[in-house]
Amino acid sequence: MLPKEEKTFIPNLDKLIHATLFGSFVFLWSIYYATRKEKNNHSNSRFVLILIIACLYGVATELMQKYLIPNRDYDIFDIMADSIGAVLGFLIVLLTVKWFRTT
Repeated sequence: MLPKEEKTFIPNLDKLIHATLFGSFVFLWSIYYATRKEKNNHSNSRFVLILIIACLYGVATELMQKYLIPNRDYDIFDIMADSIGAVLGFLIVLLTVKWFRTT
């Protein structure tokens, strides 16, 4: 049995947490690959792949909650928060990498 969730005084705090976690996931993995010393490391294709993986992972976790985990709720808004966070992390990476490459 899962513990009952307490209501917070911050509306939709869980969505903010979802977005932060997925944005951090994309940002940190992308920065890791951006700082590796390899040939053709100036391509953004790895960043796009990390973004896609993060979005698919968000969908997969919600589907698992819907079909495989008792007493858990499926929430389309969690998927949206995951994806928005991942896209924001992706955009921050693009801006960060562009800034470091021009300095």
